[in-house]
Amino acid sequence: MKRLLTIFLLTSAIAAYALLEGEVNFTHLIPSSEGTLSMTFHAHPQQNIMVSVAVGTEEYQQPSIPSDFEGSVFIPDSVPFEGRMLPVLWISRGSFQLCPKLKEVRLPNSLLSISDLAFEGCTSLREITLPASLDVIYPHAFIGCTSLRRVRFLPITPPESYNNDTFDEVTYATATLVVPAAAADAYLCNPLSYRFRYHAEELPIYNKEQP
Repeated sequence: MKRLLTIFLLTSAIAAYALLEGEVNFTHLIPSSEGTLSMTFHAHPQQNIMVSVAVGTEEYQQPSIPSDFEGSVFIPDSVPFEGRMLPVLWISRGSFQLCPKLKEVRLPNSLLSISDLAFEGCTSLREITLPASLDVIYPHAFIGCTSLRRVRFLPITPPESYNNDTFDEVTYATATLVVPAAAADAYLCNPLSYRFRYHAEELPIYNKEQP
């Protein structure tokens, strides 16, 4: 019930997105393999209080970092805005779209949702770890990430998804899916993950033929 309420509140917030007043884009310096990097965020108000932050902007399909950035990005769990720390709750649509030189992204432990096309065309990404807090992944979030070879899910309950095309066909065929041992059966039956050819529980990899 709690999980359904979380998803309802999250999707309601997204649905009401265009109706909210006082939303604002801002930049914040975050760690990266190339030193500090200026990343775009978007603050969402609720009842006149800034309560959450999304990576990206209100203008969809605008990369939150330079599209030619080469290296690793480390997104913090929260960022400062107007004297308070706001949790980073979701990755907006197209936030890292067509950043072909991006090699690694560390997602925040506060993350609830990854929107569609968030990482489309990030062809240098070789692995991704999805935090335990994650509740929802939208379609095509990782489409075109043809170099992914390891996809690690930390949530005990598989995140909700709206289709089975979250990842690229190449990823389903060649990447290793790593999930919590206690949730292996749930992931094997889940539309988000059942298409992966190679599976492992936690860190051990049992199939020697896996890439």
